[in-house]
Amino acid sequence: GSRTPKKQWSLNDFDIGKPLGNGKFGKVYLAREKKTHFIVALKAPERVLFKSQLTKAGVEHQLRREIEIQAHLRHPNILRLYGYFYDQTRIYLILEFAAK
Repeated sequence: GSRTPKKQWSLNDFDIGKPLGNGKFGKVYLAREKKTHFIVALKAPERVLFKSQLTKAGVEHQLRREIEIQAHLRHPNILRLYGYFYDQTRIYLILEFAAK
């Protein structure tokens, strides 16, 4: 049978819009997936928060747990985590966009 490979996201898949706010690990931006025009919130690290610094700061485990937990949560009051991706230096979370 044919198996569809899991989508490997990159920053090039999104049009980045206005900043929505700040989180513990960085800024959150309004973003639109280019092919489907699906609106999401993209949580991106501050420019100084790189993977090597996450490891050094001992918060890499905390970030992995955040991804693991949030990816499996299904509740009307909790934003969905659709996926994540990373490049050479940064980690990005693709989150449900909540207008308010």
